[in-house]
Amino acid sequence: MMRECPKCQSMQIEEGHQIDKDYGESFVGSFIPGAPDKRWWGYKVDKKAVIPITQYRCTRCGYLESYAKG
Repeated sequence: MMRECPKCQSMQIEEGHQIDKDYGESFVGSFIPGAPDKRWWGYKVDKKAVIPITQYRCTRCGYLESYAKG
């Protein structure tokens, strides 16, 4: 599917993702619905609710869009 940049109308869009790091691990950034549930050891996360984030970047102007396709 061809995408058009909403900022500069270029068709030079590439798909990618953001890598997050935690305690020596690397993983794809994710969307977690609801408010953060902070605990003394970090955040409580329902692993079934995690949706990976896909990003699209315009190679002409650098505009970045993120989507959680779940």
